Parts: sequence; structure tokens; C-alpha cells
Amino acid sequence: MKLPILLVGVVTYLLAGCAATEQDILGFASDTVPKRSTQRQVETRQKTKSTKQPQPQTPALLLSASEARLPAWSVPSSKPLKVLRSTLTPTELFTKVSPAVYAVAAEGQPPRQLTSQGSAVAVSSKEAITNCHVVANAKSIILANGVRTLSAKVVSADPSTDRCYLRVADGELDPVSGIRDYTTLAVGEAVFTIGSPKGLVNTLGSGLLSGLRKSEGESEYIQITAPVSEGSSGGGLFDDRGNLIGVTTFTVRDSQNLNFAIAASEFWR
Repeated sequence: MKLPILLVGVVTYLLAGCAATEQDILGFASDTVPKRSTQRQVETRQKTKSTKQPQPQTPALLLSASEARLPAWSVPSSKPLKVLRSTLTPTELFTKVSPAVYAVAAEGQPPRQLTSQGSAVAVSSKEAITNCHVVANAKSIILANGVRTLSAKVVSADPSTDRCYLRVADGELDPVSGIRDYTTLAVGEAVFTIGSPKGLVNTLGSGLLSGLRKSEGESEYIQITAPVSEGSSGGGLFDDRGNLIGVTTFTVRDSQNLNFAIAASEFWR
């Protein structure tokens, strides 16, 4: 099933920089460092919303993701062939797969200015996958979970579909054990998210696989009801057996549980 025409346009805007007028319909979990709002600012925004339609602006982060100097797209890591078959409890699943999910800190110019934060999923001992909008403007990239902290760099990028590979040089990652292809998924499956929303490393969420979508460019997306927030981008979407099935990427603004992940199998296309 293809994404509805309106949604396709907005998704394309978010991933590739289409018309800014569509920003009000769909919002990224963009992973920019959140700014604290005062009560007066909140009240002002609420009044403005009820009296005047705000003028949309193209997010600088998304523009720079497509304009940044990133390496060409390639597939540097072979696809894990194992598919896990045994159903796990949520506790068992988290214990099994959370070591493969890392918080990402993208740092700009010294002194270590944080430009964005998100998540990444290890798919080999050296490579992890994430969204390009998380790391596009980074001068340095740090991966961290409860076990270790490693430096990384972007080695493969396709900003138009928001797919990026990271590689570590100073240690080894704990990769996921199993991966399922998009073609094997079904609406109604239980799914779990693990990422770093608002910087809270390795947060577990749960929900249902609520839709299987394709963009006009034939990229494959998984619609889910599991929660995502700023910092979730690049995190792992898993089935109830611990197989990686997607990378959480964006959410529909002003909606309830309309969240999307790029299918994991897209990273080997």
C-alpha cells in the first residue's frame, strides 16, 4: 500500500526538502536539542494558534541534512541472515536487544557543542545504522549506552531517504542478533521501540504495527502506535522476538500515535 498522496508529499519534504508549506501537517522527531519554553511563551503560542495560522519555516536541520557533505551511499556491512523465532516477554526482549541500541550525540564546533541527539542500532561489530538528519552536521559523533562510549563517523549516506551508516574505530559494538524483511511483516503485530527520547538512553516503548506503507520512490515504511519523541530518530523497532524490523524516523504532528520507521531491510538496498 502506498502512502496517501498528501502524506507522501510531506514525508518527501521531511526527508528531502520539499515545499515548506507542508511542515504544519507533519513533524519530525527531529532530535534538535530542545529549548525550554516559559509559561508565557506557551500561552502566546496557544493564542496564536487559535487566531492566526503560523507561517511555516523549513527546518534548518533538514535542509542541511541534504546539503551537508556526506559520503556516497553504499552498504558497508553484510546483512545479518538470522531470524529469531522464539517469542520473548518485554523484559526478556529488552535484555536481549538493548545492548545493540546506542544514544547518538552529534557534536559541532569546539568546545563540544551538542548540535543534535538521537539513536542508532548496531548491525555489525563496527557499523550502526541511523537517520542522516541526526548526524548530518556533526563534526564528531559519540555513541553511548549503559556499557560503553565510542566515537564514530558517517561512512555511507543517502539523505534523500534519511539512511546513514556509522562506523566506530576505537572499539566494538554489540550488534542485533536477528533482522526481518519488510515483506514478512503483518499489520497487527506487537512491536517495541528502543531509543533515547529526550536523551533518556535505552527507553522501551510498545505498540502495534498499524500500517505498511510505501512512498512514491518505493521506500518502505512501517506505521506504528508505539511512542516516539525527540531523540527517538535512529532507534530500533523490533518485533516480539527481538528481530530488528525498522529504524524509527518521524511522526505525524497533532495526531495520536501516527509514528513511522524506515524498514530495516531498506538499509541493505
